[in-house]
Amino acid sequence: MSDYLARARAAGCEPAVSDWLATVYATRSSLPQPPPDDWIGRRTVAREISDILAARFTAPGPAACEVTRHRVPTRAGQITVVHYRPPTARPRMAHLIFHGGGFVLGSVDEDINNRVCRTRALAAGVDFFDVDYRLAPEHKFPAALEDCLDVLHWLRANAAEFGFETDRIGVGGISAGGNLAAMVAVHARDLGVPLDHQILEVPATDLHIERDESFLAYAELNDLGGDFTALRAAYLGADHSPVGPAAPAEVADLSNLAPALVITAELDPLRDSGEAYAAALAAAGVPVRHWRAPGHLHGSGTLTLTSPTARAWQDLAVEFLRSRAIQPASTHS
Repeated sequence: MSDYLARARAAGCEPAVSDWLATVYATRSSLPQPPPDDWIGRRTVAREISDILAARFTAPGPAACEVTRHRVPTRAGQITVVHYRPPTARPRMAHLIFHGGGFVLGSVDEDINNRVCRTRALAAGVDFFDVDYRLAPEHKFPAALEDCLDVLHWLRANAAEFGFETDRIGVGGISAGGNLAAMVAVHARDLGVPLDHQILEVPATDLHIERDESFLAYAELNDLGGDFTALRAAYLGADHSPVGPAAPAEVADLSNLAPALVITAELDPLRDSGEAYAAALAAAGVPVRHWRAPGHLHGSGTLTLTSPTARAWQDLAVEFLRSRAIQPASTHS
């Protein structure tokens, strides 16, 4: 672990990020590690690690949000969606958020998601809907994407009940969730469904990044070397025959997509692909804001208790949402 920390500091990690990294490794080493094919066990351990890290490094979510759980019908059954409703006198706007976890881990019940959703919903005055999409490898592509699209259709169908118009719905996600948010934006456009915005944070916009400069430089530091290949195989399947693009980098036409905020991290293996996608969106005429978080790794954007840069990251996302919330409906610029 000391070698990893020395390399993190040499790479330019913010001190708070180095402290977080040390805690990640110490916590992981203190817990039993299930075998690779024990996905229930792996998710249990990952959840425990995530909750320990959230308690130490992420600011608690404010209690002012009303939180309700919904069982939402999809083409494959029902999934859980958690609604964070802040008190606001402004016209309501909705933000569908998709958690990270490499398509194989994570859930709406992680404390980190509760803290982030509560904080952002209240600060921006925007209703958050956190989606518990199905996970690979039990449910390979396009299962997660189908769940996210089905929740979007459910939300549009029930928009009046929640108090907002159907064209005041946006999407966002972190890592694998950023992939899903971007893909939902593409499919929504193709279906003629208006979206207000998309927020893509350290997004997995390309599933073939092993030759990227950022991957070669930072994959091992982020503990994402061979794991990336394994995650891709878990999500797509070893003999994947695409029925359509699984990542936004594979989409030929990016025009007429919702305005985007793209946040990348300086020391993230996914940095180059995320920034290439932001540039491609801009080249297609999509309004895009991009920010690279200095000194940050792939999973360190939520360290709002200890990292000044993570707080700036949170503020940027909130400001973007707030700016969208005060615009007239159907405004996408």
